[in-house]
Amino acid sequence: MSARRIIAGVVLLLACNRAPGETPEATVEAFARAAQSARNDNTARQRMFGLLSQRAQDALNDRAQQASQLSGWELQPWEMLAPGRIRLRLDFDPSSMASRVSDDRAVVTVRGTAGGVADVPLVREGGHWRVDLILPTAEAIRPGAGDGGALHTPDASSR
Repeated sequence: MSARRIIAGVVLLLACNRAPGETPEATVEAFARAAQSARNDNTARQRMFGLLSQRAQDALNDRAQQASQLSGWELQPWEMLAPGRIRLRLDFDPSSMASRVSDDRAVVTVRGTAGGVADVPLVREGGHWRVDLILPTAEAIRPGAGDGGALHTPDASSR
C-alpha cells in the first residue's frame, strides 16, 4: 500500500469523525442521532437544543417561558422539543450528505435510503455550525383551546 493511500485513508477517517459543530455534516448527523434517540434518552433533547442556532434557541426559550407561565411548572427550552413530535422525515445514510457552504451559512442535502431528499439549513455561530430551524415565536402562536398551536396570521378584517 502506498504512502498516498495511507495518508488519504487517515484524512478520510479524520474527516468522518468530526465533532458536532465542526462541520455542517457532523452537526446534521449529531442532530439526527439525538432526534432518533429522544424517546428513550432524557438528554437527547438537550443535545438537540445545543446544536440549534441562537434564533431557534431564542424561539424555544420564548415558548418555554410562555408554557411555564400557563402551566405553573418551570419548563426548560429543550422540553419544547416534544419527543413524540420529533421525527426525521427520512432515514438517511450519513455518507450521502452533501453541503453547500457560503460564508457563515450552509445547506446540507440529505438523501434518504428510500429516495427522499431534505435540505437542512445551518449557520456558523461562534465558530460552530448550528442547525438553523425557523420556529415561530411564542407571540406568533395563537393561544386558545382546540387550535392545535396554529400559526396566527392576521386576516383582512383585523387590518
